[in-house]
Amino acid sequence: MLSIVVAILSGVVVGAAFRLSGVTHSVAGAVTPGVIATVVAVILLMRRIGKLINPVVEEAQRHMQGGRRELALKSLRDGLRYQAWHPLLAPQLRTQIGLLLYDQGDTDAAIEELRRGSSRPWESPAFLGCAYFKKRDEAAMVKAFDKAVKVGEKDDLSWTVYAWCLASRDKKAEAVEVLKRALKKLPANERLKNNLELVEGGKKMKVA
Repeated sequence: MLSIVVAILSGVVVGAAFRLSGVTHSVAGAVTPGVIATVVAVILLMRRIGKLINPVVEEAQRHMQGGRRELALKSLRDGLRYQAWHPLLAPQLRTQIGLLLYDQGDTDAAIEELRRGSSRPWESPAFLGCAYFKKRDEAAMVKAFDKAVKVGEKDDLSWTVYAWCLASRDKKAEAVEVLKRALKKLPANERLKNNLELVEGGKKMKVA
C-alpha cells in the first residue's frame, strides 16, 4: 500500500541523512532514527487517510438512515479511491457494499463484494455463506460459514445461522455436528441446546 511505501521511504531517507551527516558512525546507528521516522510517518498518514474516509462513511450512513441505499452504495464505492493508501480500507468498504447488495437481493453482486471483504466481524463471512446458500453452492457455503464461526465462535448466532442453513438443506447430521461444536465453545448456551434438541427431533430450528 502507498502509505506503507511512503512511510518506509521516509524512514530510509531519515536514516540515510543521519548516516551521511555524520551524526551516526555506522549503518546500525542509523537504523533507530529510520525506524522511528517510519512509525511516525505511518501514524500521520493513517490519521490523514482517516480524515478523508470518515466523511465518506458518515455520508453513507446518512443515506442509509434516510432509505437512500443507491446513494449509500455510491458513497461507499467512492471511498474505494483511497484504497491504495490504507491496507485495510478496501476489505472493510467492500464488506459494507456487499451487505447492502445482499439486502437489496442482488446475490451475485453481493458475493463478489463479500468475497473481497473483511473476515471481521463474523457477520461478513456469514452473509457470504447465506448468499451461497441462496445460490445452492453448498461447498462454498460451508467454507464461508466455517470462517464465520472461527471468527465469531463466542457468538451463538454465528453457529445458529450456520446450522439453520444446513438443516434447511436436509443436512441434519451436519447441522447436529455444527451445534455440538458450538456447545463445546458455549456449553451453557440455552439457544444452542434447544436447537440441538429440535434438529435431532426432526423439527425446525429457532433462529430468533
